[in-house]
Amino acid sequence: MSTTSQTQQPACNHRALEVTTVLLGAVIVALIAVIVAVVSNANPLTAVSAGVSAFVSAFAVGIGAAAYVKHGS
Repeated sequence: MSTTSQTQQPACNHRALEVTTVLLGAVIVALIAVIVAVVSNANPLTAVSAGVSAFVSAFAVGIGAAAYVKHGS
């Protein structure tokens, strides 16, 4: 019976997948923010700024959470 040494495969780094997932989630949050602003009869500039701020916030929180979960620090 021969024994074979198993080599450990390097862990895959799916950073692009994480960023894409967080990006799509942030876009959904931004669209919801814009819809809520438009339904509440907000100025178009206000609706756009609400969407942009929601997008930036959701993206930042999502990337931070993904980094925390991935690296555990």
